[in-house]
Amino acid sequence: MTNKRIFATLTLLFLAGAPNLHAKCSNATLKGTYAYTSQGFTEVTPGISPAGFVPWAQTGLIVFDGKGNVTSGTFTVATTIPAGGTQRGTFTGTYSVNRDCTGTSLTDLGDGTVFHFDLVIQGPSRYTAINTDLGAFMSVYSAQKIAEGQQEAEVP
Repeated sequence: MTNKRIFATLTLLFLAGAPNLHAKCSNATLKGTYAYTSQGFTEVTPGISPAGFVPWAQTGLIVFDGKGNVTSGTFTVATTIPAGGTQRGTFTGTYSVNRDCTGTSLTDLGDGTVFHFDLVIQGPSRYTAINTDLGAFMSVYSAQKIAEGQQEAEVP
């Protein structure tokens, strides 16, 4: 009986997380201003943390133009490393959304720092992303639309 319950639960979770094979997403699916949050861990030297990592959190705004461009974005990152504290900045970038509502994004901080993400679009007002760069922060980003159309994100 227990094995049947486990199988039923796993099947339900798989089906709930399976991609929508009839989805019709495109770059136009992401258009407007989205607020995002993330938290996770970053690698540090043993002198900073014997565990080799410390927690960090990030929040900000990102503006998609519906045509594959991130026209503006802001971020605030906080971490627990002694010299870390809080960092703020802006970015631009590009993105590409596939018909099955998966996609990729490139974020450019303007100083030569570029990050790559894989996206899963959950509808026109929500998406999740994960950084795919080697050695990057380990976290999942969750975003929710807060404004329609193209607006510039303001730096706090």
